[in-house]
Formats: sequence, structure tokens, C-alpha cells
Amino acid sequence: MEAFMSTIKAQQFALNAWDMASSFTNIPYIYYFKNPNSGSADDFMPSSRLRASFLKVIEEFPILVGHITVGKDGRCVIDVNPHNLNMPEYLESQSTVHFRDLEKAKFSWDALPQNVATVGAFPAVGVSGIIKLVNVNIIRLAENSGLVLFVSIPHYAVDGVGYCAFVNRWAELCRWMQSNTTENEPPRHDYNFDRSTI
Repeated sequence: MEAFMSTIKAQQFALNAWDMASSFTNIPYIYYFKNPNSGSADDFMPSSRLRASFLKVIEEFPILVGHITVGKDGRCVIDVNPHNLNMPEYLESQSTVHFRDLEKAKFSWDALPQNVATVGAFPAVGVSGIIKLVNVNIIRLAENSGLVLFVSIPHYAVDGVGYCAFVNRWAELCRWMQSNTTENEPPRHDYNFDRSTI
């Protein structure tokens, strides 16, 4: 964790009127992954790799460990303070629901394990007393048959393109960690969160 924290620099991201107009919504999606070797493979999306690749992608999306605050000029900013990071909610649990049950139910909401969505459609203060800028819930399905992944990000932090870039980059880094046998760092991507450049 210390290595991760050392990569985060102090910075502020000013939000514009468009960000604030959409600030009342989250971008939440649920993803399903089937284990092709159900019941046998401990290496199916292992927790350690998911977590390590998640921290790597957060290094490239530092805006997501900031706190939403009001600046001196009255405008909202996302303030990233390396000494007071707003660490994402990252949960992982085991379910008794099997992937085949989800398939049979055509992935109906009613067939999902309970509490998949850890936040609602609107950003709200959580148990910690602050609004998290990333909420992740990983649920491993019965007999290692698959995995359900919930990812939610407030719309004012990133737009739909930014959300997809985040999730795709997480997947890319996870695959890189799975296939790479060397200790070289993966090639880093630099993303621009400065609204004035749009």
C-alpha cells in the first residue's frame, strides 16, 4: 500500500458546470464472468491479482482517490491529498449462488446474490461519512463457477467515456499481470482530467 500511496501527487481537479449538472448520478454497472473450469481452478480471477491491478489503475486515475470539496471561489473541486486519500470502497465476498443459476434466470436482477449494488443511483455519504469516488463489489459464485463485479463511479468524477476507460484499463492490467512473467512494470497510460482542455 505504501508503494501505491507514494505514486499519488497532491492536485486539484476543478469541476465545471456540466460536471455539476450531472453530479446527482452514479455510473453503476454489473459485470458477469464465467469460469470455464468451474470447480477446479483457484487461479480464476484471483483476489490478489484483481486487487493489485485495481491499485495500478487507480495510480492512473488519481482523481478517484480525491475528496469533493468547495474551493475558495465557491466552485466544486476534487481535491487529491496524498496524506488524506479517499480510498475506494473495495469489497469481496463469497456467494452460494451458482453461475448456471444466473444464466438460467437470464441474469435477472432477482437472481443475483444479495447486496451486489453497494450504492444506489445517486452519490451519497456512506458509513465512513464521505462520498467514495469508486465503489467495487466482487462476489465469487458457488463452486468457483464465476464472479459478479459491481463498479460504480459518480458522474462528476468521470463521464461515460472515462468510466469505460477505467474499467477497460483495469481489465488490461489484470490480463497483463496474468500473462507477464517478468517483473517489469506495465506500460503506463496518462489520462487527462483537466476539464478546461475539453
